[in-house]
Amino acid sequence: MRFLTNALKGREPLLIDPSRAADHAEAAANAGALEDTLKMVFGSKPEAYKAGRVGVIPLKGVIGKGLSRLEALTGGADVDEFTSALEMMEEDPEVSVIVVDISSPGGTVTGVEEAAAALAQSSKPTVAFTATEAASAAYWIGASADRFVATPSSTVGSVGVYMAIPDYSKAFDMAGVKMDVIKSGTLKGAGIPGTSLSDAQRADLQEQVNAIHAEFRASVRSKRRMVADADMEGQVFSGRQAAGKGLVTGLGTSLAALVAELNA
Repeated sequence: MRFLTNALKGREPLLIDPSRAADHAEAAANAGALEDTLKMVFGSKPEAYKAGRVGVIPLKGVIGKGLSRLEALTGGADVDEFTSALEMMEEDPEVSVIVVDISSPGGTVTGVEEAAAALAQSSKPTVAFTATEAASAAYWIGASADRFVATPSSTVGSVGVYMAIPDYSKAFDMAGVKMDVIKSGTLKGAGIPGTSLSDAQRADLQEQVNAIHAEFRASVRSKRRMVADADMEGQVFSGRQAAGKGLVTGLGTSLAALVAELNA
């Protein structure tokens, strides 16, 4: 973020309109200050690392795909960065086992199925671990590991999908505002503020949610074959309960203890 400021001090050749250079330099400096502040508040972004022959990939924060720099700095977990780290560990000859260290409530759908498939198809043994929370999208990814270890008091599960669309039509009416939506396609424009969903729109969205839920369940069952349908209805469990229901393969005390076991 500080490259332009440094360039204007004579350290770099310039290819920029001089009338705008100072403005951009000031913006860059402000952005750098904001980044430093965010790091103080949220801490440094967790990075993948090696511990002996174990490669550890963090999956921490709300999950998304193609996150902005601000989203990443405020605790987001990007599935693109996750799969890149996974590829790096796959190619590293010093890594024999890959551990995914999870602390996430889940996030958006996009990219999660592909990240889970990449983990499931790893050529090396894989272990997911959580000492806090592995829910929804985070569980989808973690459940694709060969093993899944959780601490007894952690939170695991939330195998479900939802879509929330507020209906502000009454509020708009009270404010004297009427939304006139001009569109083509009966399903187009679902959820535009000030409108209510039609029956056809609602049915279409429900079908989408049901399809993703079915894919989620199938992905879990590809590795966790004993999980019952009744335990994949969006509810969460403690790590101890999850072990009893087959959502995880065992209980542990800490990531350090798991890594030590894998290095033994």
